[in-house]
Amino acid sequence: MADIHPLRCKSQDPSGEDFIRKNKEASERCKLMLKEGQAPMPRMSHLSSRDYQNVYEPSDDTFLLMDALYLDYKKDADDESNHDLISLEVGCGTGVATILLGQILRATGQTNNRFFHFLTDINDDALRIALATAKENSIPDEDIKSYNCDLASAFLEDSTALNLPSTCPSLRRNVDILIFNPPYVPTPDDEVGSNGIQASWAGGKDGRVVVDRFLPQIPELLKENGVCYMITVDDNYPEDIAKRMLTSFNIVMEPYLRRKAHNEYLTVQKMSRIR
Repeated sequence: MADIHPLRCKSQDPSGEDFIRKNKEASERCKLMLKEGQAPMPRMSHLSSRDYQNVYEPSDDTFLLMDALYLDYKKDADDESNHDLISLEVGCGTGVATILLGQILRATGQTNNRFFHFLTDINDDALRIALATAKENSIPDEDIKSYNCDLASAFLEDSTALNLPSTCPSLRRNVDILIFNPPYVPTPDDEVGSNGIQASWAGGKDGRVVVDRFLPQIPELLKENGVCYMITVDDNYPEDIAKRMLTSFNIVMEPYLRRKAHNEYLTVQKMSRIR
């Protein structure tokens, strides 16, 4: 497995004109990918309409996030190096982004590689469905584990204090690939924080209430060369997020894939440490 794919940018200042240019580059990258082929969808036929009453059904944001992972990691399918890799998907929903990643990585066929995929959600139905979907797509049970917790707290705090299994590992500065499709829709703040399907979209003021709580966890989780993929919409003021990540955490954030969906622009923001 090749090294993870951190950002390599000449300018790390997320100024207005620079961010606009990078948005355009992300849109062009997305158009090119549409021509070359998007990410394949994991099998979902085991789920029913009743399941989607309790968990967020994969939609345009999910597909864009999967495309970003596919674009970065499909190229490693023939790499013969040994590499233990840890991924963490926060707020996993159906878990299809992680399941796609697991399929791509296992396509290497390298028996010495070990892959550890962790999922979190505050919705028990989401975790149940994600694990069932992993099984449906032949992801081994030992490769994927799920935890009911707030954001990534299970991996950064004392697991016993959170009533989590003692086997819950610390992932502090140990994550290669961090995935987050947050609740980004601007809503009244009092709609944020449920433990049902509403938690998958209700983002509070500017769609930033949950996002802003997660941002400080990113540098705590990422390995030195780890990468975070996070969905935003323009209502979230992503340029402001990029400035905060740079000034507060020495994390570079750049638009990676960008696509219009209905009345909004979805963007996969890609983050890595300054090196």
